[in-house]
Amino acid sequence: MTARRRLGWLGPAIVIVGLAAGAVMIWFMVRSRPTAGEVIDTFQIDPQATIIVRHEAGGGERSFVEVRVGDEVQWQAMVPHYAGKKGVPALAWSEASLAIRVVRDKRAEIFAVALRDGTKLGAMHLGTEHGEIDPDAPGPITLTDHLRSYEIVSGDGWHQLVGVDLRLGIALWKKELGPLPVTDGGVEGGLVWVVQGGNRRYFRVFSGAEDATVTPPPKPL
Repeated sequence: MTARRRLGWLGPAIVIVGLAAGAVMIWFMVRSRPTAGEVIDTFQIDPQATIIVRHEAGGGERSFVEVRVGDEVQWQAMVPHYAGKKGVPALAWSEASLAIRVVRDKRAEIFAVALRDGTKLGAMHLGTEHGEIDPDAPGPITLTDHLRSYEIVSGDGWHQLVGVDLRLGIALWKKELGPLPVTDGGVEGGLVWVVQGGNRRYFRVFSGAEDATVTPPPKPL
């Protein structure tokens, strides 16, 4: 099944308000502005640059993403609640963009920013045909080859795999995986694979078509 949807790589419209109201809002935002807290996970972009995902300080629901070059913070952005955890990535980056899987209103969403400066590019809702997601589902969340991300969305009795073009900001395809939990996954040789019920299933990265001709690697003794 194919689906071409734009991520809406567009920032929000700017609303012009009166100077007095603006001054009050600026004061309020400075006083109540959330701050970044403990590190959730760290990703190496290249030998110098890293992406760091943080909790919101004080137990807030939002998260923070920052890019560092060496010890210097290039930018930091606040995003909705990050869907991943240590060792379970929920983001993917290309040369220009960073796509972050978040949870908002118990639904899965991609929140995209420019890798260069953290400017918001847009957002995409995932699993819209289904109900609420399971935030504690086992297995991977985001797989990537840095050209596309492969998003695994899980809920009660359903699982979906979505291929997203990181450069164009569109969903290329989506595949219903059925009720079995996804416990593992990866990308190799033009194929994205997931494990369900102890068996590997392979899908072509460009179309999402399932390829049943691939011989799975032998199970360890």
